[in-house]
Amino acid sequence: MYRSPDLVAHRIRRDRGADPGRTVSELAQRHRVSRKVVLEALGLEPEAPPAPAPPARPRLLDPVRDLIDDLLRRELEEAGQPRLTNTRIHEHLAQEAGFTAASVSTVRDYVRRRRPEIRSERAPS
Repeated sequence: MYRSPDLVAHRIRRDRGADPGRTVSELAQRHRVSRKVVLEALGLEPEAPPAPAPPARPRLLDPVRDLIDDLLRRELEEAGQPRLTNTRIHEHLAQEAGFTAASVSTVRDYVRRRRPEIRSERAPS
């Protein structure tokens, strides 16, 4: 059976007026509509709770970030030296710091992001 949206909204408002203690869920069940339809009929905004912020998780390279940044800064200062490759940086981390938790690709992704940032720090203004 077809029910006009206006008629449903009118009935919802009438029921709410007759019994202000009725919850949105009860009205939705009684009129066989969603809670959203009831809220719209009553002129209320749906209350969405704010999403909780995800907890900050430690990054894999956090223990050696400063070491990698120092290597990249040294590379800029020593212009005559061959450019540091991601593999060389990865090997340096394994040999000097005993850090083997990250793969070459993880180091590559970090270096790709940090190298331009470090260059811009060093650029004369």
